[in-house]
Amino acid sequence: MTNSDGLPAEPAPFIGRRRELAAVRRAMDRSRLVTLCGPGGVGKTRLALRTAATAGDGFPDGTLFVELSALREPDLLTRTVATALRLPDTATGDPLERLAAHLADKRMLLVLDACEHLIDACARLAETLVRAAPGVRILATSRELLDVVGEHHITVEPMPVPAPGDPLTGEEYDAVALFAERAAASAPGFVLTPGNRAAVTRLCHRTEGLPLAIELAAVRLATTPVERLADRLDASLRLRGRHQRAAVEWSRDLCDERERLLWARLSVFPGDFGLDDATAVCSDGDAGPLPAADLPEVLARLVGRSLVRRDGGRHRMLDTLREYGAELLAEHGELDLLRDRHLERFTALARRAVDAAMSPAQLDWHRRLRAVDADLRVALERALAAPGRERAGRRLAVLLRGHWYATGRYGEGRDWHRRALAAVPEDNGPEERAERGWTLYGAGMFAVLQGDMDAGDPWLAEALEIAGSLGDARLRAHVLHEQGRSLFHRGRVAEAEALFGEADALYARDGHPSPDALTIFVDLAAARALSGDPAGAVRRCERALTVCDATGERWARSFALWMRGAARWLGGDPDGAEADVRGCLPEKVEFDDLVGVAMALDVLMVCAATRGAPERAAVLAGVTDGLWEALRTPVPRGPHYADLRAGSVLSAVGALDGEAAREALARGRAMPLADAVAFGLSDRGRPAPEDSARG
Repeated sequence: MTNSDGLPAEPAPFIGRRRELAAVRRAMDRSRLVTLCGPGGVGKTRLALRTAATAGDGFPDGTLFVELSALREPDLLTRTVATALRLPDTATGDPLERLAAHLADKRMLLVLDACEHLIDACARLAETLVRAAPGVRILATSRELLDVVGEHHITVEPMPVPAPGDPLTGEEYDAVALFAERAAASAPGFVLTPGNRAAVTRLCHRTEGLPLAIELAAVRLATTPVERLADRLDASLRLRGRHQRAAVEWSRDLCDERERLLWARLSVFPGDFGLDDATAVCSDGDAGPLPAADLPEVLARLVGRSLVRRDGGRHRMLDTLREYGAELLAEHGELDLLRDRHLERFTALARRAVDAAMSPAQLDWHRRLRAVDADLRVALERALAAPGRERAGRRLAVLLRGHWYATGRYGEGRDWHRRALAAVPEDNGPEERAERGWTLYGAGMFAVLQGDMDAGDPWLAEALEIAGSLGDARLRAHVLHEQGRSLFHRGRVAEAEALFGEADALYARDGHPSPDALTIFVDLAAARALSGDPAGAVRRCERALTVCDATGERWARSFALWMRGAARWLGGDPDGAEADVRGCLPEKVEFDDLVGVAMALDVLMVCAATRGAPERAAVLAGVTDGLWEALRTPVPRGPHYADLRAGSVLSAVGALDGEAAREALARGRAMPLADAVAFGLSDRGRPAPEDSARG
């Protein structure tokens, strides 16, 4: 399987830096780890982006840009890189080892931006990948060295600036060229002329060629002539010193009170943010210093001053400006207030996603939560570490359980539930005990999904005890369901089916009100199918499909379709099986459910083998062999599933001669995921009905 992600769009034309670009390319030819070092605002990220964009065809597996400025938790670094690569988070064990194994045979460029926030973790990541993946090159940006063996570092200097009185025109200098380009964007019609050249040269000289300071100055040309601009910058530097700090403080002085307040408050966002989120977190409702109705206009003014950047429907601040905003926020005494608002906002979004889970909006809400991953992680991290806020953090983790489950992020879900349990060791009242019960259930559920039943079973047992002591039928239903899955994974189908039946009876009291509850029909169907009753399995799936079709729910529906297809294949109806699985496979892709994709392609594989299409079956077997290896998680239907799959693979391969079988398996393994899905949905290699009938 190959992965390739595009680079983020460059926000403005790239100016100058020809010598630096050449130096970075030479360094990358000699070293597999190159670090661009320098202070904030000197242009490290732009230089890295331009290098990556012009890297040519030397990286057939793609170029991946991973922005780390939003991270503060070292344990999330590897998971962030893996998520950017769209790698599954389903297995147990060390995430870094799994990442290294995935990249071992890849030839790609990995750009790690803003490593200074997690310098030790980034050093460990880079050292591990350089050792394990000889075809991977890493280009890092940081304010300090990673200090790793084999690291080649390049100090990114400010842009060259002309000295006052320099006989050259100034346009030969990158700093002047950058100012002229940004000034023309801010004040249309601006051009460098003999009349303003001295003022521009003086201004660039006073910024010492720091790109951020130059851009903050250039944007002022919309309201201030360049000569007066240079005079004001001179005065600011005489008062403050430190050229970049002075330029940032000068920009603050030019803001009005509401602009400064919004700048400070926006620093609570770890990365990009939407207007709705900014309004919810940073405004004061209908009254106060920053009313909600006024926030869009104030935000637009910050964009106009280049203090905030807009990219489509999202906004962001550069690290240097966000860090300064955080200082302003602390000065205003609003740090705790804004962190609480941030936590409340994203808890409310998670709750709305739960409320929409049984509706046609389900998938849209999963996508929305994926878009704010950084905010959710920071909200969890801050709350679980802050005295008095731990229970609010635990509540958010519980609300996100279904999102992590549906999108296949079992490892992340398990980690946050485990951390929530550690952060709140004791509970008193029934409401708090119920919340602990749900946290224990979530930790146990994710452990079972990862095949780690030895870890999951004790959590589930404690959750069941709490459910019993509180008389909580809903929690009891979920725990019994998961305990049944634990038994099913061990191959104890009859015992599992008994627990599934108990859970189903409890779920039925509320009409199976959630996607989790609906999957009980799928698990009951699996037990029926493996007990020699495929017709009974089909009937149970159809009960789930009836509820899903009535409500618009899609995730559990995709599982019910898959299970009905598997049952139909077991019942001797490969045509019906293929129709069901072709219906569920696009849904699995939409949810980014790689476990579900692998299972769907497996059913298409066994159907192909049954229908007398061994080459198609072998190609699909190669695809799913690669997927299951990448997932590194046990097949979720237990040893019976694995045995059925292995038998079908042997049947398909045995029907081909040795070379043809090896070629078909290799072709499947080499297919990118999108091509594999397209192959599965197509009729390529599928015999015509009359051919399969004769076979």
